[in-house]
Amino acid sequence: MHSKKMNTNWFEDDRATLENLLNVALDSNFSSVMLTSTSDGYPIKYVNPAFTELTGYSYDEVIGEGPGLLQGPKTDRDLLNRLREKIESGDTFHGKTINYRKDGSEFMMEWKIYPINDSKDKTTHFLAVQRAA
Repeated sequence: MHSKKMNTNWFEDDRATLENLLNVALDSNFSSVMLTSTSDGYPIKYVNPAFTELTGYSYDEVIGEGPGLLQGPKTDRDLLNRLREKIESGDTFHGKTINYRKDGSEFMMEWKIYPINDSKDKTTHFLAVQRAA
């Protein structure tokens, strides 16, 4: 389920204000947020402070890495296959599986992944909103 596209007309003369608003919204969010590109391995482009609190990884440790760094022996591989199918077809994904913190401890993670499209409707990024379940 996608919400309607944000009406940004009221910011047309002040792009910096819109960018600041979005940065504050992401950085102050209680939920963990991860933004990846669509290239091979889905390299991480951004994580918010809630992500670092949830996983124990710092921002600098995960940028450029793939989300697979959170996976381990008990991560549901069938679920990951369904995730890949959903996002590659442009659909939103919602699931739960066991993931792993930097210290190796397990936690049940629930997350939703949303495709982010450019002006030509091509998916360029994925936004994951995550929480311990």
